This record gives sequence, structure tokens and C-alpha cells, in this order.
Amino acid sequence: MRTFVVFVLGATLALAAGAFVPSTSQVKYAEKEWLHKQEDLLLLFRHLYEKDWNPQLVAYAKNFHFKESTELFQHEPTVQWAKKLWSYYEHGLLPKGEVFSVYDEMHREQAVALFRVLYHAKDWETFYKVAAWARYYVNEGMFVYALTVAVTHRPDLAGFVLPAPYEISPYYFINTEVIQKAQQYKMQGYYGMKKVDGVYTVTIPSNYTGWYMHTNAEQKISYFTEDIGLNSYYYYLHTDYPFWLGGEQFGLSKDRRGELYLYEHQQILARYYLERLSNDLGHVPEFSWRSPIPTGYYPDLQYYNGHSFPARDNYYHVDQESNYREIRQVVDYEKRLRDVIDQGFFMLPDGKKVNLSTPESVDVLGNLIQANPDSYEHRFYKYVAMYARIIMGAAIEPVEPYQVIPSALEHYESAMRDPVFYQIYKRIVAYYHQFKDHLPEYTYDELYFPGVKVDGVVVDRLQTYFDRFDVDITNAIDIEPEPYVPGKYEGFGEIEYKPDPVVIKARTVRLNHKPFTYKISLTAEKAGKAAVRVFLGPKYDEYGGLYTLNENHENFYELDYFVQELAAGKNVLTRSSVNFNGYVKDRTSFYELYRTVMAGYTGAERFQLDMSEAHCGFPNRLMLPKGKKGGMPFQLFVIVSPYKAPQVSQYTGFDPVLSCGVGSGARYMDTYAFGYPFDRPIDETVFYSVPNAFFQDVVVYHKSEGEL
Repeated sequence: MRTFVVFVLGATLALAAGAFVPSTSQVKYAEKEWLHKQEDLLLLFRHLYEKDWNPQLVAYAKNFHFKESTELFQHEPTVQWAKKLWSYYEHGLLPKGEVFSVYDEMHREQAVALFRVLYHAKDWETFYKVAAWARYYVNEGMFVYALTVAVTHRPDLAGFVLPAPYEISPYYFINTEVIQKAQQYKMQGYYGMKKVDGVYTVTIPSNYTGWYMHTNAEQKISYFTEDIGLNSYYYYLHTDYPFWLGGEQFGLSKDRRGELYLYEHQQILARYYLERLSNDLGHVPEFSWRSPIPTGYYPDLQYYNGHSFPARDNYYHVDQESNYREIRQVVDYEKRLRDVIDQGFFMLPDGKKVNLSTPESVDVLGNLIQANPDSYEHRFYKYVAMYARIIMGAAIEPVEPYQVIPSALEHYESAMRDPVFYQIYKRIVAYYHQFKDHLPEYTYDELYFPGVKVDGVVVDRLQTYFDRFDVDITNAIDIEPEPYVPGKYEGFGEIEYKPDPVVIKARTVRLNHKPFTYKISLTAEKAGKAAVRVFLGPKYDEYGGLYTLNENHENFYELDYFVQELAAGKNVLTRSSVNFNGYVKDRTSFYELYRTVMAGYTGAERFQLDMSEAHCGFPNRLMLPKGKKGGMPFQLFVIVSPYKAPQVSQYTGFDPVLSCGVGSGARYMDTYAFGYPFDRPIDETVFYSVPNAFFQDVVVYHKSEGEL
């Protein structure tokens, strides 16, 4: 049965092509059956740490006899993973209340088994019963992780919306004092809270650790590194391409996952560097495994079980006996990677040689560095970034294997909060640049678009500011569960949801910008299709020195990209920041999302499905660096290139209205290397001479709230 009605709003963006977020002007409206499933899916994430919260979910869990389930144990390929998960259950899963980390090997193996059972479940009913069972019996963090990855990768669940990660587990995003205040409101019987429409409501001011304490200069940009949208983006980047997931069945290798892994981190570093310049900080510091680490970090976060996230002092002595083995491993892996990049190949155990000297082999290198299942080699090259993050997180060795207290670096939800994250990935991205340095510079012919000349670029005033955003942190408090009555809920049906008696929000302050447009004026000798890329980069270094292009090429951040049909003669291409490709708006809160789902279910409203809040997009409000009050100069670079169609037409095999297309091999608008033309060393005499490229100086102004 079809569960969507298509309504086409127009095709003005039909040729636009986002590398990560499908760009389409179509929307779809969900029907009742779909909304029923969406509601039930949302409720699995509500009050995560209270397994008895909803009596019907408890009934599903208790009435689902996992070991005797014919849906699991008589259905291939679920059966092998069901046996494995049940074996873990019988011998002791990670207990509820303990902290889950995908970087812990034992945790990861159990989470993968649960993911596989959920992924291979033969139908929605089986999937949901397993999920309800896991919510009750499996560790909370492990459950959310496995369920999130399963929903992301199951084709039949495309379009379903999950609550924002910061609402599911506020502990990884919101500072301790705010969580503590929320729990105090609950413990004091909601004293001091207003009652609106029968619901107790309060909003608690929240800030960043850079406001609460100044441990080092890096705290000046905690508003950026601790941004909940930025950290959610990185978490979802991982759930799209987990380092442990791969193979033909999932098709991740078709998405150039190795190249994407390297390019995503290079772009994160480039964007981070623009923010550093806006705060008079220079290049991302480098570190040595044999010297104290100058950059400490106090995360000001606390787990649900009461343990604080480990802190790292300034000048942390990483080279200590407890880390000797891990440091030796990382140093060995780093040297092996540098060696194979320089020699241009590596050998497999069977003696086969794998080429690393062609432009396309950057994908092979990325898989090798990430050490994912799509890599050619898994014995000699391991998880460099993972081991580095564990070492640098400064977590204490646990007495019991299940009683771990991971650092912020060991969670994808919180890793980007720590300034050392960027120092680690500067080392990782250095392998990317080392590889690219062995490739020849782009020639004039490789950059030139015959018959096309960019005449000029006009950009609106670029202005940033800080605004306020309310985050629903109700999941951080426990509420009184409804009593479970055995025998009351039999069979599989609609879940009854009693709305929470309280809604508690944290009011955060975030970087944002005023919407702007840019216009590209160009002349084309003949009509044709073009690929347009727009980058934002620094003009001066932290000392005010003018950058040369070659030393600066790795600092350009890809701001926009799209495919355009050019007419013969004069063309003016106008783009609004609201519609730039690759970006998404803020996530809808659980409270509002549930309300609109139920309004759609009852017919009061139509529930719209589109990609405006797609999990695979970068926050729109973070596309510009903060700049300065008096203005900060940057430079915009535009290049218009001949369109090179991908081997598989974009959006083939998935619905771009509902899905990001992960694993389809049809996500990208063309076949150019990611980051082209800044991905290689630059011959400036050639770069500045091609008529189809253009540099435009721009200034980013920052205004305070009062000035706006």
C-alpha cells in the first residue's frame, strides 16, 4: 500500500544538486498508516532512561519472547544475528545505566548484533517488537545507537523522523548546571514553573563552557565547537557511514566513502579555521605524542548515572605508562600510512599490489585510514583516529570492563566540543594533503571551460549575530511512570501516549546570520550545462599577512554548489543563502513534532515530508564565520566548470524527497574530486588566468543583539 501523496510545488531547483542533501522542490504528505508508525517510533526515544515509562511499551517487551520468536529464528539472515544477540543477553549485555561508547570493542560488538537484528527484521511489526524489547532490556545508549543506525539504513524506513540527538540525550549536549536545575524543578514539585494548557513549563538559560570558565584561549570559540547543531551533524555523519559497517549489502563504497571521510574532515577543519581567525586565533595547533598537550578541556557534562565526563588539564602528559601501548600502536599506524602514501602503493597479505598513485585512489586511502570494512587491508592499518581520541580524552582506566567513563572525544555526539578533536584530525587530514601533493597540479586545460567567462560577482552585506534557541531537555528528568498491568495490552496495536505533565527547555545562544544572496554574471558562447562551485576562504592570516593562494588552498570552505543550464550570451545566476545546497534548518522539537504527527493522524493538518531538516545536512546558520564588529575580510571564489555527469544518474535508486541516498552511489551531482579545484597544490600562474573562475573580496560583519 502506498503511504504518500506527491504534491509538486515547482521545479525551480530541479537542476540543483547537493553532494549531501538532495535538492528537490517536491514535498510529500504522509497518510494515516505512515503517521501511526511515525508516532510509535518517536515514543521509543521518549524518557529513554525510564524503561517502565509507558506500560504498553513494557507489555510489548515482556510479551515478546525473543528466544522463541519464529520471526527471528526462522528468517534468514536475521537468525544468525538473533542467536548472537541472545548469546550476549544470556552471558551479560552492557548493563542499563552504564555508559555506552562505540569505541569500546565489547560495547560495539553488542550494538552491531542489535543493529543487525533490527536491520534484517522482516517487517515493521517484527522490527518494532524487537525495538520495544531492546528498549526495556538493553543498555539505553546502546539501544539508541543501534536503533538510529538501523532506521538510517533500512530502505523501508526512509522519510521517518527521529527526535534530535540533543533531545534524546541532553547529557551529551547541555551543561551540567542546566541539567541540575531541570532536575531540581522536578524534585521540588514544579515549584516556580508556569502552567500553560495544563503543562508545567519553564525555560532555563544555558551557556557554553567558555562563559563558565576560561581554561585556555581555545574557549573563546566554545560557542562554535559546542554548538548542538554542529555536534548533531557530526553524529549523523557517523551514523550514515559507521566505521564498522560496510560490504556489498550496504553499498557505502559506492558513495566514495573513503574520499568523503577525508574531505568531510578537511572541510570541518577549514570551517573551524575561519572561526578561529574571527577570534584572533591562528592555525590549529599541532601536538607530539612525546610532549605535554597544552590544550586542556573541561567539558562540564555529566552522564545520567552521575559520573562526570573526564576532564583534561592543560599540559596533559599523554606520554605516561598507562598510554605506552596505545601510543606505540598509533605511531606505528601513522608511519605505515605515511610510507605507503609516499611509495604510491601497498601490498596485501597475498602479495597483490594496490595502487595509491592515481587521483581515484584517494578513496582507497580514505578507507585505509578509517579502517572500515570496505578497505582492502585490515591487519596492518587500524583505527588511527579512534586510538588517538581514546588516548587524548584522558579517561581513567575502569576497574570493571563495563564500568567505563568515556571522554567527550569517545562519543560522536560530543567529540567536536573538545579543541583537541581538531588537532587530531589535522594530523589525519595531513595524510590527505600528503597524498594530493603527489598528484600533478591542475593544468590550464583541466580548469578551463571553453567559451565561458565569469564577468563579476556581487554579494549582499554579510552579517552575523547571536540568537536564542530553546532546546527541549525534558528527557533529562524522570517522570512518574504509568503502572504496568499484566494482560491489559495484548497483541500489536496503537500505543497510547499520555502527554508529559512538564516541558523543560534550555535556552541556548547560537551563531546565526542574516539571509543573503550572491549574483554571478557570466558570458557563455553557447548554451550548455555547467557545474558551479563557490568557496569562502581567508584573505589574511592571523598576523594580518596576505595569504598566497598555494599556502591557503586547504583553508577554503565550500559554500555552495549546483548544476546550471547556461544560455548563449549573458547569464546572471542568483542564489539565496536559504537555498544553498548541503544545508538544513534547525530541527523541530519533539513536542512540536509529535503534535504535528498527531494533527496529521487525526486529519486536522497535513504532515509534510521534505529534506529541509534532513539529518545529512550542515546547519544553515553556521555557513558564515562570525567575523568582527568592524568587518573582517574574506574572499569568495567562484568557478564554473563543464558538467561531467556521474556514472549513475543522481537520485537513482532512492527518493530524494525522503532519503539522503546513503549507499545508493547516486548522491553526487558530478564526477569531480571533492573540493575541486582546491584539492591539489596550485599553480598560481594558471589558476588566476582561467576566465571561468573569479575571486571576489567580501567582508563579514558581526553585530550584537542590541545593534540588530
